[in-house]
Amino acid sequence: MQISPSAAELTRRLPTGATLLPENPEFASKFNRTDFLFDHGLAFHPLFEPAALGELAERIPKIRDFVYWQNGRVDVGDKWNDNPAPRLTLKETIAGIESNNSLVILKHAEQDPVYGPVLQEILQRIFSFLSASAQSDIVLGESLIFLNSPRRKTAYHLDLESNFLLQIRGVKLIHVFDCADRSVTPHEELENHCSGDYNGAIYKPHREIAAHNYRLTPGHGVHFPSTAPHWVQNSDDVSVSININYDLRSVHHRLKKIYQVNRVLRRFGITPAAPGTSGVADLLKKQLGTGLEVVRKLRNPRIAPVAEERAYPQWRPTRRTAE
Repeated sequence: MQISPSAAELTRRLPTGATLLPENPEFASKFNRTDFLFDHGLAFHPLFEPAALGELAERIPKIRDFVYWQNGRVDVGDKWNDNPAPRLTLKETIAGIESNNSLVILKHAEQDPVYGPVLQEILQRIFSFLSASAQSDIVLGESLIFLNSPRRKTAYHLDLESNFLLQIRGVKLIHVFDCADRSVTPHEELENHCSGDYNGAIYKPHREIAAHNYRLTPGHGVHFPSTAPHWVQNSDDVSVSININYDLRSVHHRLKKIYQVNRVLRRFGITPAAPGTSGVADLLKKQLGTGLEVVRKLRNPRIAPVAEERAYPQWRPTRRTAE
């Protein structure tokens, strides 16, 4: 794997420690409960310029788990997998990002020899700010780098991961909704999302008034919890941001499986009890969900493996041992 001298030099100029990510008590008090703003030290760093990211795109595997790009204008209510313009190559998309109305996502850069050290330090530093209970809930962490054309929207969606979005270049207008508001995200939509429909969250214009709005500028970031729906409007410049996310045991190993079973029950005409209604029922559904996952994999070997079975390296937190 070849790395340009310029990239190696830029890596040595990356901030570390408190300069990279200052301490903030809201990391512990609000993690995965509600959205909040925080500061970071990567604003306008040249390693995250489009040209340098083009080099990263050349190094990473060209498979779904590592790269995604979308060409053409999308609106807030469009589907995540829509590609409304003629398909460009990844190289063409990055080279023309200023004018081709596109989105590029470079995934798992925490495994890259150039970007990995700083992204893994962010992953570990955020982890160190969290409460003991939150730390025990984290299974693994990942990173994504977003490169967006000027004025481009990112369609409304939700993620099961708990997210920290760091703005590096350009300005983003973030609209994020309360993850617990079922008038925004009914249980049926969560059931669909947890069962593999990543367009399961449906945008409701009449509920836009409930969104928390952030004008995210370089050097600032926003946290939004697992299942908190959101959409993004970029400003007049190319936007670059980093998404740091964490897989949670309570979500990926429990809640997701309960919702998968509830979706099956609903298909049989049964109105299922929502998660949290009955501890016994939730435990049974979790066990059934594990069985359903095995059956789905046997029927369709192409289904993406769960985190523990992925073929590529994964970042896992360094946990303090008791003294």
